[in-house]
Amino acid sequence: MGLTDRVALSISVVIVAYDSGAALERCLGSLRDGEPEAEVIVVDNAGSDRAVAEPFDVRLLEPGRNLGFAGGCNRGAAEANGDVLVFLNPDTVVDPGALTRLAETLQDPSIGIAMARLRLLDRPELLNSAGTVLHLSGLAWAGRYGEPAEMLRELEDVAAPSGAAMAIGRELFRELGCFTEELFMYLEDTELGWRAHLRGLRVVVAPDADVYHEYEFGRNPGKVELLERNREIFVLTAYSLRLLLLLGPVLVATELSMLAVAAKQQWFGGKLGGWWWCMSHARWLLRHRQATQRLRRVGDREVAPFLTAVLDPGMLQLPRAARVANGLTAAYWGLVRRAL
Repeated sequence: MGLTDRVALSISVVIVAYDSGAALERCLGSLRDGEPEAEVIVVDNAGSDRAVAEPFDVRLLEPGRNLGFAGGCNRGAAEANGDVLVFLNPDTVVDPGALTRLAETLQDPSIGIAMARLRLLDRPELLNSAGTVLHLSGLAWAGRYGEPAEMLRELEDVAAPSGAAMAIGRELFRELGCFTEELFMYLEDTELGWRAHLRGLRVVVAPDADVYHEYEFGRNPGKVELLERNREIFVLTAYSLRLLLLLGPVLVATELSMLAVAAKQQWFGGKLGGWWWCMSHARWLLRHRQATQRLRRVGDREVAPFLTAVLDPGMLQLPRAARVANGLTAAYWGLVRRAL
């Protein structure tokens, strides 16, 4: 499709709110100022943001319970009418026209998901995320965190998008299975990005679509427990059987390391709880794995470049032992990639 053949795509913005208050008001204000034609759907998981949302003429959905981020997004997407779904965090601020430019990126049929150039709201000259980095173990983090935003000037392919500001065609979202509601929150965007790659589609960051995020990195035991459980779900269902076997030593070493971390940080019970959840939902895991693998149109060799053997999240200070582990893992991954 040439530039002259492009047709403007209608946009539906889905925002999942949970006692979001002033942040949601600020987000909706930026949308109405900068994207007045967009359909805006607010899913109020806590049932407390009606007074905030109503003045902005949005479609307000009140499920009556907390559906989580994944379930809330799916509920909003099911009600959407736009050609393109934009999932947006309530603590973001959108540049005028940014979402329109994000939707235009999807006019390229090779691109399945496009995320905004996500900048820090309190330090807008710096990046919050230029895409999600995905480790062999399933650990994932915001890529290029804290780097100058102006360093991201070209469209870039990434392993996965940030769910804080991402766009996907409405029909493709359904085709890929939507977000996995069992994850509740965390890694649902990473999983969706991986599914797009399995489908042979690109996941990109659009440098001309700026969204600012009131980001605060924090890890309480409840968050880490969910991240760990969801990481295990991701690895068990997203990787091919061959990749699982080849990465076995890395995955076992990661589990042992995370057990040690959990014991030190006093969420050991939560770590074991993640294992128990997976064992007690074994049938669901198998069905979910089958559904994910049925999407596959490319082999492991094609998706391998989107995995990294190096742990280097910009928002964390890693111990010296991580450097040694990075070297060993990188050497092993080099051998595995030759075997793919």
